[in-house]
Amino acid sequence: MVEPTKLADFVKPAGFLSAAAKATTAADVDALLAQLPVVSEHDYSYHEDDPEAGWQVGKFHWIPVGGERGNAGRIKQANYPVNPIAERTINGMEALIELERQRELLANPGSIDPVSPRDAVKRYFELPSLDELPKLGESASSKATRAKARELARRLRVRLIYSKASREFTVAIEDEGIGQSPAMMHRTLLSLGSTTKADKWYLIGVFGQGGSSAYAVSNYSWVMSRRAPGLLKDDTDGVGWTVVKHVFPRGRRDDYFAYLACSADGRVPWVSAADADEAKVGHGTRFVHIGYNFGSGGSAITRQLYQALNHVLFNPVLPFELYVGSTIAPVYGNGYRLSSLGASKATTAPALDKVFPPQPVGL
Repeated sequence: MVEPTKLADFVKPAGFLSAAAKATTAADVDALLAQLPVVSEHDYSYHEDDPEAGWQVGKFHWIPVGGERGNAGRIKQANYPVNPIAERTINGMEALIELERQRELLANPGSIDPVSPRDAVKRYFELPSLDELPKLGESASSKATRAKARELARRLRVRLIYSKASREFTVAIEDEGIGQSPAMMHRTLLSLGSTTKADKWYLIGVFGQGGSSAYAVSNYSWVMSRRAPGLLKDDTDGVGWTVVKHVFPRGRRDDYFAYLACSADGRVPWVSAADADEAKVGHGTRFVHIGYNFGSGGSAITRQLYQALNHVLFNPVLPFELYVGSTIAPVYGNGYRLSSLGASKATTAPALDKVFPPQPVGL
């Protein structure tokens, strides 16, 4: 087996990771890649049956996301640019829930799974459905519950960044959840169609494919993740990092999306735990999509993203923060906002006069 290529052989890992964590423009990513020996996508062609064929030792290579050369059709699914952002945000909620579930199992291996995402939120965070928060009244316990929800929102952040110099939008989704070890990122965060969640009813998605649509509307994407301490099992602590881009092979029509790999088996570049600590990168996952194409909406998205995310995530299981420029706002969904209108002193006509419980869906 070909030995993985090490970042530390070419850069100072802590400094590189610190710069990588701040990359918000295509020029920033180009500058990072320029420091590494990266084989052109035209000089290495991934073959699932023999990925080592043509692999150049001591260099980084572009490998198809999910290990599939034909992944473009599956990734180009978003019909509305906000949807992939919402999907990534939901993944962040799942990461926060999974962190608490795995900590629970560590303390009590025989504990039973929560039966649904809302059951998990109630168990681990002691929060009701978010659309119920405005109706809790003004008791000390009610105020404490709302304060807890607001504090929890700080652990999941969506950032909209605009570069005037390059005239490009960047969308970042950051969670302080369970994270992934560098050795597992290609099998989880960078997979397509496979899942580790099928038997976990307390999580929301299954295949984790919806968020991948963000690659199709971005010039570059980068991913960084670190597993929470105490939950590594047999994996080594550290931070995995990679870049995703759209590849158009010379002389072929089958374009695809690829990520930077350090090993023919698909593993991503990584830095050690000590270097991650020096760069002040804690546990959790960051997806950053650069040159994000919001379509005809253009610059209006800076005014509309708050409303759009509240609409798409009508009643999310967990709140999160949205950063647009210097403005920070918690997002609880339109279910919460309508309930707030009904409870407001500004009107005597409730906009939503009751909380609707989950309803079974039959096929």
